[in-house]
Amino acid sequence: MTDGTAKTTPVEPPRTSGVWVACGLLLLGLVFTLALWGYTQVHTGPFRDLREAIHAEFPRSAPQVEGGQRKMHKGTPKILRITLQVHSDPREDDQQAARMIDRLVSLSDEHHGLGAYDRLDVYLVWFRPEQKAVSRHEQREVPQLIEAGQVLRVSD
Repeated sequence: MTDGTAKTTPVEPPRTSGVWVACGLLLLGLVFTLALWGYTQVHTGPFRDLREAIHAEFPRSAPQVEGGQRKMHKGTPKILRITLQVHSDPREDDQQAARMIDRLVSLSDEHHGLGAYDRLDVYLVWFRPEQKAVSRHEQREVPQLIEAGQVLRVSD
């Protein structure tokens, strides 16, 4: 006889094997790695030749080059930004910094075409051990560089 209470077993969702979870995580990692690689290729690819030329000219400088115009702010100037690591205080020797920036101007024009930009921004950064980094920011207006004959005009 039954006393009116039915014994029901809880329904458990199907279990996923640990092998499938591991494979899924590996696949997810691969997808994100490929996405990051693709983004990096598209974002930094146009500047690869310039970055390699700067690295050849200034070894151990770890050059970073990026450029363009902010997409959110149309009408803003097109900027080519170069960041270099230096191994002494960049604020001390103005002549050395000017020579370095002049060389960066010529490398930029030779390997990337600086005439397509409105401004060149150069950041010289010295990472001091156990202290805050010291940096120097210099700007060069490209139309003035074109007038001075340092940069070739881009033909439209």
